Amino acid sequence: MVLEFKIVFKKNIEDSDRKIFADLLKKQNKVKGNLQTKADRCKLICIVSKDKQPIAIGGIKPKTRTDFDLNKANLPEIGKEFDWELGYLYTESDYSGSGIAGFLVKTLIREYGKENLMASTETTQNPAMVRILEKNGFKQYGKPWKSEIHENYLGLFLKFE
Repeated sequence: MVLEFKIVFKKNIEDSDRKIFADLLKKQNKVKGNLQTKADRCKLICIVSKDKQPIAIGGIKPKTRTDFDLNKANLPEIGKEFDWELGYLYTESDYSGSGIAGFLVKTLIREYGKENLMASTETTQNPAMVRILEKNGFKQYGKPWKSEIHENYLGLFLKFE
């Protein structure tokens, strides 16, 4: 399987990138709001394609400030140390378990650079992503909380530099 990893920084995002990003976020079905604007929020995005067909996405976006709040992870003081979040990660189900998400995460972190970075993910429903985050230097902090979008519990994962 030959994959193409396309990194796009905010200033270079084009309409075609926005559409791909929005289409895959719609399939993920875990992001609220206008999906057409999500790529523009990001410092950088990554689109993974196989045979020119987009199959995975991710981005570095402004942190979700409320994830640190008392009613979520309960770490309001630590939140001040983070500005960016690894997020919008999605891989088409046909390619799940093939290692694409792991390479996607490594690629985004490498391009992002050496700064603190946060992520949140479903702790029991998505153990593969928990392992990917841990392999890339993230550790879970604070208490888990119930998602406002779905019924699963989320955990806050932090990577300090």
